Amino acid sequence: MDDKKIERIETGGNPIEFLTNGEDLSGCTLVTGFYGIGKIGFIAVNHMIQKLNAKRIGFVVTEYLPPFLSVRNQDLILPFELYKSDNIVFLAAFFEPQKYEHRAFAKAIIQWAKSKRMNNAILIGGLDSRLRTEEEVLAKAVYTTLYREMFPAANVPSLDEGLYVTGPLALLLMYCELYDFPGIAILPYAERSRPDPIGASHAVEIINDLLGTNCGVEELIKEAENIEREIQSMMDATESMGNDNGDNQGADKGMFL
Repeated sequence: MDDKKIERIETGGNPIEFLTNGEDLSGCTLVTGFYGIGKIGFIAVNHMIQKLNAKRIGFVVTEYLPPFLSVRNQDLILPFELYKSDNIVFLAAFFEPQKYEHRAFAKAIIQWAKSKRMNNAILIGGLDSRLRTEEEVLAKAVYTTLYREMFPAANVPSLDEGLYVTGPLALLLMYCELYDFPGIAILPYAERSRPDPIGASHAVEIINDLLGTNCGVEELIKEAENIEREIQSMMDATESMGNDNGDNQGADKGMFL
């Protein structure tokens, strides 16, 4: 990506940088998710990027970037990358932000999305399957006030009262509400103890309905075991480094995220 445009979002601490190709993103929907229960957000976002053949348009750079990278098709894969397909912008978080940057990271993402005149945000997490009480209900959702007003046709059941969203997803929702940016969190039920591609497939199907996309989920279902092994191997490596640093950033402690 040549001639990167650098935008800095001030959050009260170290600025968060967005290095992009300067493409017009007005009217787009921001889609992102993290690890959490079942690694639903990570699996669903990366599956949609691949199925839609989304183009990488930039990166997010924080002061404390996770010290990991990977390689795909001979290209470096950085911790936080931006992709675009038609009117969808994906934030792919290949590794979780450092815990002490969660608040600044979430605030900067929403401020940046608003500055680019994006339309709304769809956030993807997981809901512990032990909380499931209705067999036919595959997911719950959390809506910001403005999202409910602007998209009344969204019909995913709301999260039960008394349950809590935690981590980066919760902070993104908070800043959506605070800054009047329409947002919804999709929370499919998922297995807590392992990566859950089947749960991720439910998130993708819901987003297909919301955005009119046609991302098939057959690969997620057929390759579930391989996906679980690959992600677990990566998580083992990141958790090991987190433990070494005393941070243990890879651990799941909440009921959902």
